[in-house]
Amino acid sequence: MDFTTRQLEIIEAALLLTASGGLSNLTTRHLSSALGITEPALYRHFRNKSEIVKAMIHSFEHRSTQVFDEILSLSLHGLDAVEFFVKDRFRLVVAQPALARVLFSEEQFIDEPEYAHLLLAMMHSHRNHLSRMLSEAQASGALRRDISGDMLFRLILGPVRLIIKQWALSNQAFDLLKSGEQLWCDLRLLLQDEKKYKKPQQEASVRASNIDKQ
Repeated sequence: MDFTTRQLEIIEAALLLTASGGLSNLTTRHLSSALGITEPALYRHFRNKSEIVKAMIHSFEHRSTQVFDEILSLSLHGLDAVEFFVKDRFRLVVAQPALARVLFSEEQFIDEPEYAHLLLAMMHSHRNHLSRMLSEAQASGALRRDISGDMLFRLILGPVRLIIKQWALSNQAFDLLKSGEQLWCDLRLLLQDEKKYKKPQQEASVRASNIDKQ
């Protein structure tokens, strides 16, 4: 979905208002005041609040689509593709911190069926893309095969969303990019094919043991 420059400005202002006070803080009066325009001028770009909230969700979905297109253009596959998507979530939130309090905190949309439906559809789209990547990773032996694609999706994206929420709730008290990098390394270690990596792990343990004995 393409937005005009003014619509993007409105979406950004709406995101900030929602991040600071929830959906109840997103009113046309607050929004027009934040933008320095009149409410009638606001209606020339969006008919109502509902359209603005939907535009916020669609703009986030559009960003995800761009990432998947970038993954294709870079010819990334399997676990490398998953890694690129996961780390992009962290980069995106660091660039737009308000996203952590809005689109990574879906609970405020639960009682709003029209918005909840859009968010769920976006999650399913992410799941479908990532499931294909995870299947490639399993086929190549990079990931263990005794866990279903759907469960792998939850095991990876669940912690990603949690650490983003923790970052937001702590008022960005830690380096999200650094913590995200560590999270990805740990997830990869936990989910990699045990048989494929058993020997290197054993060798690493032997080396560590030898060092301790020195």
